[in-house]
Amino acid sequence: MNKAIEIKAKALNQWILNHDVVKEYQYYEKEVSKHPQYLQWEKELKQLQQEIVQCKHTHQDCQSLINTYEKKKKIFHENPVIYNYLTLKEEVNALLIEIQTDINQQLKKKVDENDKNLYNFSIK
Repeated sequence: MNKAIEIKAKALNQWILNHDVVKEYQYYEKEVSKHPQYLQWEKELKQLQQEIVQCKHTHQDCQSLINTYEKKKKIFHENPVIYNYLTLKEEVNALLIEIQTDINQQLKKKVDENDKNLYNFSIK
Protein backbone atom coordinates (compact mmCIF):
# COMPACT_ATOMS: atom_id res chain seq x y z
CA MET A 1 0.00 0.00 0.00
CA ASN A 2 1.20 3.52 -0.76
CA LYS A 3 2.82 4.92 2.41
CA ALA A 4 0.85 8.20 2.21
CA ILE A 5 -2.43 6.30 1.91
CA GLU A 6 -1.47 4.05 4.82
CA ILE A 7 -0.71 7.08 7.01
CA LYS A 8 -4.04 8.71 6.08
CA ALA A 9 -5.92 5.45 6.70
CA LYS A 10 -4.37 5.08 10.16
CA ALA A 11 -5.17 8.71 10.98
CA LEU A 12 -8.77 8.23 9.84
CA ASN A 13 -9.06 5.03 11.88
CA GLN A 14 -7.75 6.82 14.98
CA TRP A 15 -10.12 9.75 14.38
CA ILE A 16 -13.06 7.33 14.16
CA LEU A 17 -12.02 5.48 17.33
CA ASN A 18 -11.66 8.79 19.21
CA HIS A 19 -15.06 10.06 18.06
CA ASP A 20 -17.42 10.47 21.04
CA VAL A 21 -20.29 8.53 19.45
CA VAL A 22 -17.97 5.60 18.69
CA LYS A 23 -16.61 5.54 22.24
CA GLU A 24 -20.12 5.63 23.66
CA TYR A 25 -21.25 2.89 21.28
CA GLN A 26 -18.32 0.71 22.31
CA TYR A 27 -19.29 1.18 25.96
CA TYR A 28 -22.85 -0.01 25.32
CA GLU A 29 -21.63 -2.82 23.08
CA LYS A 30 -19.60 -4.12 26.04
CA GLU A 31 -22.60 -3.72 28.34
CA VAL A 32 -24.79 -5.73 25.98
CA SER A 33 -22.18 -8.48 25.71
CA LYS A 34 -22.05 -8.73 29.53
CA HIS A 35 -25.73 -9.72 29.65
CA PRO A 36 -26.46 -13.03 27.92
CA GLN A 37 -30.20 -12.42 28.26
CA TYR A 38 -29.93 -9.41 25.90
CA LEU A 39 -28.28 -11.59 23.30
CA GLN A 40 -30.91 -14.27 23.85
CA TRP A 41 -33.72 -11.75 23.39
CA GLU A 42 -32.15 -10.57 20.15
CA LYS A 43 -31.80 -14.18 18.97
CA GLU A 44 -35.47 -14.84 19.78
CA LEU A 45 -36.55 -11.76 17.83
CA LYS A 46 -34.54 -12.85 14.80
CA GLN A 47 -36.04 -16.32 15.03
CA LEU A 48 -39.55 -14.89 15.19
CA GLN A 49 -38.79 -12.71 12.16
CA GLN A 50 -37.72 -15.78 10.21
CA GLU A 51 -40.85 -17.65 11.27
CA ILE A 52 -43.04 -14.73 10.18
CA VAL A 53 -41.34 -14.56 6.78
CA GLN A 54 -41.74 -18.31 6.33
CA CYS A 55 -45.37 -18.15 7.43
CA LYS A 56 -46.11 -15.34 4.97
CA HIS A 57 -44.28 -17.20 2.23
CA THR A 58 -46.54 -20.20 2.70
CA HIS A 59 -49.61 -17.89 2.89
CA GLN A 60 -50.51 -18.96 6.42
CA ASP A 61 -52.14 -16.76 9.01
CA CYS A 62 -49.30 -15.42 11.13
CA GLN A 63 -51.03 -12.69 13.12
CA SER A 64 -50.36 -14.40 16.46
CA LEU A 65 -46.66 -14.68 15.57
CA ILE A 66 -46.60 -11.01 14.61
CA ASN A 67 -48.29 -10.06 17.89
CA THR A 68 -45.76 -12.10 19.87
CA TYR A 69 -42.92 -10.54 17.92
CA GLU A 70 -44.21 -6.99 18.45
CA LYS A 71 -44.61 -7.53 22.22
CA LYS A 72 -41.10 -8.96 22.58
CA LYS A 73 -39.65 -6.25 20.35
CA LYS A 74 -41.29 -3.54 22.47
CA ILE A 75 -39.85 -4.99 25.68
CA PHE A 76 -36.44 -5.36 24.00
CA HIS A 77 -36.36 -1.77 22.74
CA GLU A 78 -37.63 -0.32 26.02
CA ASN A 79 -34.60 -1.64 27.87
CA PRO A 80 -32.38 1.46 28.39
CA VAL A 81 -29.12 -0.35 27.62
CA ILE A 82 -30.54 -1.92 24.46
CA TYR A 83 -32.17 1.35 23.40
CA ASN A 84 -28.92 3.29 23.76
CA TYR A 85 -26.93 0.53 22.08
CA LEU A 86 -29.25 0.40 19.05
CA THR A 87 -29.48 4.20 18.77
CA LEU A 88 -25.71 4.60 18.93
CA LYS A 89 -25.23 1.74 16.48
CA GLU A 90 -27.36 3.65 13.97
CA GLU A 91 -25.37 6.83 14.60
CA VAL A 92 -22.04 5.04 14.12
CA ASN A 93 -23.32 3.43 10.92
CA ALA A 94 -24.43 6.84 9.64
CA LEU A 95 -21.01 8.28 10.45
CA LEU A 96 -19.25 5.44 8.62
CA ILE A 97 -21.53 5.80 5.59
CA GLU A 98 -20.80 9.54 5.53
CA ILE A 99 -17.05 8.83 5.63
CA GLN A 100 -17.37 6.17 2.92
CA THR A 101 -19.37 8.55 0.71
CA ASP A 102 -16.79 11.28 1.15
CA ILE A 103 -13.91 8.92 0.32
CA ASN A 104 -15.75 7.66 -2.77
CA GLN A 105 -16.41 11.23 -3.94
CA GLN A 106 -12.75 12.16 -3.46
CA LEU A 107 -11.61 9.05 -5.33
CA LYS A 108 -14.03 9.79 -8.17
CA LYS A 109 -12.63 13.32 -8.44
CA LYS A 110 -9.10 11.89 -8.67
CA VAL A 111 -10.14 9.36 -11.32
CA ASP A 112 -11.97 12.05 -13.30
CA GLU A 113 -8.91 14.32 -13.09
CA ASN A 114 -6.64 11.49 -14.23
CA ASP A 115 -8.99 10.64 -17.11
CA LYS A 116 -9.10 14.31 -18.14
CA ASN A 117 -5.30 14.57 -18.03
CA LEU A 118 -4.94 11.36 -19.99
CA TYR A 119 -7.43 12.62 -22.60
CA ASN A 120 -5.64 15.96 -22.88
CA PHE A 121 -2.31 14.19 -23.24
CA SER A 122 -3.53 11.93 -26.02
CA ILE A 123 -4.92 14.83 -28.07
CA LYS A 124 -1.57 16.63 -28.28
